[in-house]
Amino acid sequence: METWKRNLYMMCFVQFGAGISLSFIFSFIPLYLPHLGVTDTHEIAIWSGILMAAAPFFAAFLGPVWGNLGDKHGRKLMVERVLLSNIFVLIAMGFVTDVYQFLGLRILQGMLGGFQSAAIAMVTSFTPKEKTGSALGIYQTATIAGTATGPFIGGLLADTLGYRFPFFFMCLISLTSLAIVCFFVQEPPRTETMKKNEPFLKSLSAITHIPGLLPMAFINFLIQFGLMIAAPIVPLYIKSMAASDAYVATLTGIILALAGGAAAISSITAGRIGDRIGHRVVLITLTLGTACMFGLTALTYTIVAFAATRIAAGLFIGGLMPTSNALISRFVTEEKRGMAYGVTTSMTLFGTVAGPLTGGWLSGTIGLQATFYVTMGMFFAAALWVWTHNPHPEDGEVV
Repeated sequence: METWKRNLYMMCFVQFGAGISLSFIFSFIPLYLPHLGVTDTHEIAIWSGILMAAAPFFAAFLGPVWGNLGDKHGRKLMVERVLLSNIFVLIAMGFVTDVYQFLGLRILQGMLGGFQSAAIAMVTSFTPKEKTGSALGIYQTATIAGTATGPFIGGLLADTLGYRFPFFFMCLISLTSLAIVCFFVQEPPRTETMKKNEPFLKSLSAITHIPGLLPMAFINFLIQFGLMIAAPIVPLYIKSMAASDAYVATLTGIILALAGGAAAISSITAGRIGDRIGHRVVLITLTLGTACMFGLTALTYTIVAFAATRIAAGLFIGGLMPTSNALISRFVTEEKRGMAYGVTTSMTLFGTVAGPLTGGWLSGTIGLQATFYVTMGMFFAAALWVWTHNPHPEDGEVV
């Protein structure tokens, strides 16, 4: 097997584990909060949004810093640092006694982040240029699979073994991922240009002046904002349709896992099609399809119909980020890729922050159903932005 393919598959295993350990709490945060002293329904929705947003909010500010350090000292080192720190944070989360302690650890988790930008930069660095879209599609499949499996595992463990046990179980997942990175992933040799100690602000300024990069970063924000608006209300929406409160967390996890399976199919397919016909056309198609699916979700009144629309939405959602990241890779040279993905990942994380906060507030103000219509509007806006801001890579390739 070619070295780049072996590295890619190993990174997929790592990303799968990282996705599980970062998303497992999504299916039971609203159900866990009463055990931490938050009992009012409206306060639960708001606190769910805050807790989901806390880690990505601080990670967004520090993303370019970690990306710059990855360019200078190695992306593999940054991935190992994140996984190691996540082990200790998860252990501490298993012992929290109130919501403020939980919030503090979520903030710390975000400050010690930087995994995604370093991992994507490393994947694109060892992948042949003509295979970038396909490789990122495969890698995104691991991301989706981990993110989708995490809530299912977390919900099942929470329902059967209590709300604290999942945190300790996820420590083992992170430890396994760390071992794979240490012993089975080879980072490409770093050039002398990459080792130059350029000042952070100078490097950041150079990155932000690359033509087409900032519009693509804003697209990432719009995509993630639209996705995350609905995140804190999905368990509550399912609960409102369920005949009983029993196993709501498990049911939420199952629906998210099925949607993730559909998204995995989309991720691989979108990357391959984008390599052939251009990633911009694919990105517009996917955002329009996602918008329509969220509109249909708002019209559902049964759990079966809700699950069907979420699975259908997954067929469009899965290809969004690999297509966007493949476009971004066309703009940036190898030695600046970590910093560039640090910037674009920060914009994605700002969407991750703003989405749950907005979703928690909207659900308490205009209702759960109307929030899905707002999500639909965000994806229509993303499609319009891609259509009106046509990126042109420096090498003149079709995008």
